[in-house]
Amino acid sequence: MKFGILYNTDYYPEAHGSASQYYNQILEQAQFEEELGFDAVWFGEHHYSGYSFGSPPVIAMAAAGRTKRIRLGTGVSLIPLNHPIRLAEEYAMLDVLSGGRLEYGIGRGFLKYSHQIFGVNEDENHERYHEGTDIIVKAWTSNGPFSYDGKFWQLQDYTFFPKPIQQPHPPIYASAVLTPESAIWAGQHGFHLATGLFVPAREKVKAVIDLYRQTLREHGFKPEEREISGVFQMYCGASNEQARREGGQYALQYFKFFSTLDQRALHTSKAFEHYGGGVSRIFAGKTYEDLEKARLLMIGEPQFLIDQIKWSQEYYGVNYLIFEVAQGGEPHELVMQSLKRFAEKVMPAFR
Repeated sequence: MKFGILYNTDYYPEAHGSASQYYNQILEQAQFEEELGFDAVWFGEHHYSGYSFGSPPVIAMAAAGRTKRIRLGTGVSLIPLNHPIRLAEEYAMLDVLSGGRLEYGIGRGFLKYSHQIFGVNEDENHERYHEGTDIIVKAWTSNGPFSYDGKFWQLQDYTFFPKPIQQPHPPIYASAVLTPESAIWAGQHGFHLATGLFVPAREKVKAVIDLYRQTLREHGFKPEEREISGVFQMYCGASNEQARREGGQYALQYFKFFSTLDQRALHTSKAFEHYGGGVSRIFAGKTYEDLEKARLLMIGEPQFLIDQIKWSQEYYGVNYLIFEVAQGGEPHELVMQSLKRFAEKVMPAFR
């Protein structure tokens, strides 16, 4: 089992101070995560409400400058909202300057308002995702000029620079949570999988993972050679009560924030039909007890987390857990305590 950390954080001036202070605390945590033995640190991409990072490769490069071993990922890079050549360039540079440490998580995005900001029709979401990823892979793997005649982007005798260090290209983790088509597409291309294990639709998420494995086999890939990464909120306390008190309240604040993100503009496109109208509806009415009972949280004492991780291995078949931390305005010192306790008390049980 691999363990990573994901920053999909919600910024609160009264809790975090200035943007400089906020980013510096995250980078301090990334340094500490390397010291503790975590495998990777990932950074999310969003473009409003102080959510995640507008430019993940910038914060990831800052983390690369402070670390030497820990891998650097995206959770996830929003392909449909960006020009694929820009993404290929920025993330290839990150791979080169970090010494070959990029883990490239990709996805379609789930917020209609983000599509509106960039003037992207959400009905084109799947097509842009597939075409954009195709161009990025071609840019990274082509030995010399190449051309591309797509629906959204055209290139003529284009030469890419720089080539990423990892060959044939950095590992790609394609996201699929509730949409079967995304799981099929990821499996057809032999990409690793990134999914959300905190979503209150456990059976649907498991079905998507099973479909991904089935598709891998149908297209000549071995599932045991691919990583299935799953995201949970995590806080490791000295006791379950302490974890609930110190970590649970901030997880609830994050879920409250998260469930409001799509209320500004609800999805009406068929491209997002499996979201049931949006994340606000998926999380509507869910209490902490509901989430805990459904095993959607990694918040508790070390033995509780060990048991939860073993259960997730058996139920989902995941081999890479990525924990969201520092959400809901959680204080920096509590995040550091939780990371240390997890590394010392939980991680050894899986190494």
